[in-house]
This record gives sequence, C-alpha cells and structure tokens, in this order.
Amino acid sequence: MSIWGVGLKFAFFSALYVALALLIHCAWYPLFVIQGIPYAIFVALGLVLIAIGAPIWIVSARTIDRAYDADVLATQGIYALCRHPLYGNTIFYTIPGIMLFFRSWLLLSVPIVMYVLCRFMIRKEEEFLNHKFGVAYLAYQKKVNALFPKIWKLYNAFWYPVPTGKVAENVYAVRDRDVNMFFYTDGNYTIAVDAAYSADTIRAGMKQIPIDPLSVTHLFLTHTDMDHVGGLELFANAQIYLSQPEEQMINGTTARLLGIYHNSQLSRAYGLLKDGDIIHAGDIAVQAVATPGHTPGSMSLLVNDRVLFTGDTLVCQNNQARPFYRLFNMDTETQLQSIKKLAALQDIELLCTGHTGCTTDYVRAMTGWQEQHDPKN
Repeated sequence: MSIWGVGLKFAFFSALYVALALLIHCAWYPLFVIQGIPYAIFVALGLVLIAIGAPIWIVSARTIDRAYDADVLATQGIYALCRHPLYGNTIFYTIPGIMLFFRSWLLLSVPIVMYVLCRFMIRKEEEFLNHKFGVAYLAYQKKVNALFPKIWKLYNAFWYPVPTGKVAENVYAVRDRDVNMFFYTDGNYTIAVDAAYSADTIRAGMKQIPIDPLSVTHLFLTHTDMDHVGGLELFANAQIYLSQPEEQMINGTTARLLGIYHNSQLSRAYGLLKDGDIIHAGDIAVQAVATPGHTPGSMSLLVNDRVLFTGDTLVCQNNQARPFYRLFNMDTETQLQSIKKLAALQDIELLCTGHTGCTTDYVRAMTGWQEQHDPKN
C-alpha cells in the first residue's frame, strides 16, 4: 500500500457526494438554505474550523510522510490522539468549515456521509498496518481511537518518558512526571544524568532499581532548567558537572522565557566542562558534547562511546529525531546544527532523551539529518 493509503479512493467518493449535494442545493435553491441565522456566523464558524484543521492536516501529513520514509509506525505526537488524524481532521474540521459557507442543510450532511465512507474504507488500510506491524499495531489500535481524537491525551502525545526501571544493560531510568533522569552503572561505579523535579520522587523511584543514591559518584547536567536539577540534594556523594556555557543560566547573566525568568542557582558546588572533555568514573568514560540551542549551554553526554544522553536537545518521535519543541527553545536554529553534529556520531547503541524516551535504532533516528541541514545541499 502506498503512502496515500485509502485516501485517494476516500477523496474520490467523497467528492462525488459533494458534487451531487451541491448540484441539488443549487438546482432547488433556496430550498435547503438555513434561515434565521446571520450568514456572518456561518462564515466565522467555518473560518475557525478551517483554522483549526489546516495546521492539524499539515502536521499529520508531515509526520506520516517521515514515518513512511523511515518505515516505522507513527504512534506519537498527533498520532497519539487518533490513528487517522488526516481523515479525522478532514471529516470534523476542514470539510465542515467549507460546507458552512453554503449555509445549507443538505451540505451539512457531507461530513456525516464522509464519516460513514471512511469507517468502511479504512478497514483495508488497518488490515495492511496490522499485517505489517503485527502486535505493535494491535496494541496501538486498542489504546487510540480511529477518528475521534482523545483530546485529553494531548499532554501525553508530546511528553512520554520511559517508566522507571531498567532501560538497557547498565542503564536505568527514573520517571518524575514528564521527565526522566538516567543512571549508568558497571557495578563498581555509577553516574547519573540530570536530576528531574524532586528529590522525594527520585528517592521513591530509586527503590525500584538496584541503585543507591549515595553510590552515585558523578552527576552530569544536560542543562539547568528546573525539571533537570530538582533532586540534586539526594546525591550527596556525587560531583556535579555542567557545561561551561551553561553557567550563565544560573549566575543571573542570561534569563529564560523571553527574559523574565532566571534559572535558580545550584545548591551544590559544581565543575565546568568544555566540548570534548572526558570525565572518568572508574571504567566509565563520559564525554561532554556541546549541543546548544535549548539553552546556550545544553550538553549531551556520550558514555563509553555507545550510550548517548541528549537531555532536551531533541525529541524522539516515532523513532525519529526532531528538534525539541520550539516554544521551549532559546535558539532552535542553533539546535538544528547541534542535532546534525550528533548525527555524525558512530556506533551509538542507545539514545536517551529527557522527555520522549529512548531508542536503540540510532541510525534510523538520525536518518536525513546530515543531508537535511547541510548548507551545501
């Protein structure tokens, strides 16, 4: 099945019904015209629906285009709200918005007919997806509606950290609301990456993993936003590290959120790292990789040349690296270059992000970044 799925067939039969309804509406005009409501109200409501639908359509189309090219199942972002947002948006927003301009009882039936058509036609598409992705698609199908979006899941569509527990060999995570902090241990030494929101939540989470907070010897901060430094006090024996450019975020020099908010000073002494610096904890080697953009001093950590912790440098959506959400970035254009820098790393076995989980398929996650942002192309 092509990237269009059953979309072309759905559009063809929908267009036939629209043409027929328009023909009848015009032939018997003004028999079906809705009376008693000012036309301006129909226009305003139609424009609102189209204004809602247009960005949904664009985001949905871009997401499924990337997922199709990468040969992955799209289940995150807007696809966490419904399984077929392109169809659902067309039926519930775009087409109703257009039909309202005609102020016709007959044309208001168009979305209803399209819904019935879509429910019938998408069975073939879902059979294809079930055959292609198997258990993964069945699980997704059980959790997410086909066409009606679960708006109450909007938060979880964009923030989906891994649950507390073991992530991979040597790697553990603790979830605190919408963020993860991570631990890497070889049995002799243990390092931590970030410190989430709250020491109490981290303490409770660490009871589920075989790591004692006091065994952590080094704690590396990818940056100093409040959701990454809240539990520092718990790690009394750890040396704290952050990047040298990030110090401006906690000493009052540079403000967050359009210059109206400053990150808090750290309650612990800390060391500063430059790009490329390597810190050793026994046989664990941690390399600082400067990845500015989210903040001026955002830093990724490369552990033993195979495990990469990126903090908020990127999100991993449908197993593809994307820039962190622009609303929270201080410089997204710089962040794009940082992701391109990470894409050049070789032999990465595990990528862990701050808010959007982990992936073991680094090559696929980074596909296209070198070409996409190469100024020569």
